[in-house]
Amino acid sequence: MATGSLSAGLDPGQLARIRMLQPQAISDGTRVKYKREWQRFVAFCEETGAEFLPAHPVTVAAYFEAAAADGKDDSGTPYASNTFNGWLAAIDKMHQLGGLPKPSDSAEVEATMAGLRRTDGRELRRMPALLLEELRHLVRAIDIRNYPRAVHGVRDYAIIVMGFAGAFRRSELAALTIGDVTLHEDDGLRLRIRKSKTDQERRGRTKALPYGGTPATCPVCAFIRWMQLTEAITSARPRIAAMKLLATFDVDVHACAKGLDDPHDPIYWADPLPSWRRLPKRMPLFRPISTGGKIFRDTPISGQVVQDAVVRHALAAGLDAKHYGGHSLRAGFVTFALHKGLGLHQIMRQSWHTTERTLEVYSRKDAPLDNNAVTQIGLQESSLSARDCCRLG
Repeated sequence: MATGSLSAGLDPGQLARIRMLQPQAISDGTRVKYKREWQRFVAFCEETGAEFLPAHPVTVAAYFEAAAADGKDDSGTPYASNTFNGWLAAIDKMHQLGGLPKPSDSAEVEATMAGLRRTDGRELRRMPALLLEELRHLVRAIDIRNYPRAVHGVRDYAIIVMGFAGAFRRSELAALTIGDVTLHEDDGLRLRIRKSKTDQERRGRTKALPYGGTPATCPVCAFIRWMQLTEAITSARPRIAAMKLLATFDVDVHACAKGLDDPHDPIYWADPLPSWRRLPKRMPLFRPISTGGKIFRDTPISGQVVQDAVVRHALAAGLDAKHYGGHSLRAGFVTFALHKGLGLHQIMRQSWHTTERTLEVYSRKDAPLDNNAVTQIGLQESSLSARDCCRLG
């Protein structure tokens, strides 16, 4: 391999430690994806008799041409451009780790990818946004009162409302522990995100989820209900404790406002350590739940659980479940913020997008008339909507 000369003179133990560190430069999820996509490329090369490391640019170009010609994903839909970008990233990474030139730097591969994008003619497939009104409709369809189904419901309610308010990625929600979340009388919730897609070095950052004006979509209320239920499930008589607690839940009443004056309320703010805040700080915040309502104590959920929760409750709310998924929460926050006229920098403060160009995609796709000159050139009366203008005409 081309890296042999670079290892000359190094102690074998030191070289081994370097090789162990290198895979840690990318997240576990990305590493799994790269491995899967690399195996796909290797299978193609073995079938065609081509070398895969290093891969000739023409081999890489042929790989993508063949996939575009007759390939389809698991749902039977032709591959989109963003799928091919992920495949090429995996091929590049394996060459980079081997000290070899990245195929994407080749003019041959670059031209092929550009040609595929032009002839494909389809936009990148992105999960549609779940907007605020849809969110309100969705959460009201969640059962948070009837045991044992409501155990799932209370957890999913918190995942969905907190996910929207924080513009979270699925992986960020799944990785939260109880100790990562603190109540703040002024800010609502403060969440320590120990690692995210844009913070692979684990420096950690803090997000705040403010109190919601409407109880049904208040992230603090959703969190408090889930913590109360978590504590009840860990009691000596979990079923009875959970059933009694669930009977008191009401999405039209602010759970976060209780206890301000009543020292006997379970959310009494003057108590620095109420019972539900004595749960182990390293315990995953969101955990898998059995059909019987049992919460698995030390196991975190996966990002797929977030996806499944949104789809399941969208279906229950009568929404088209095919159009929603875990990323719809994050996309919904960004799209609604753009619609409200908020600046890109303000949105990035919460979403942690690294470039404004990424946010512009949401603007073009989900809010094409926001900040668009066509609404200001006199085609409609300023006090009327476009639909009203047409009716008057």
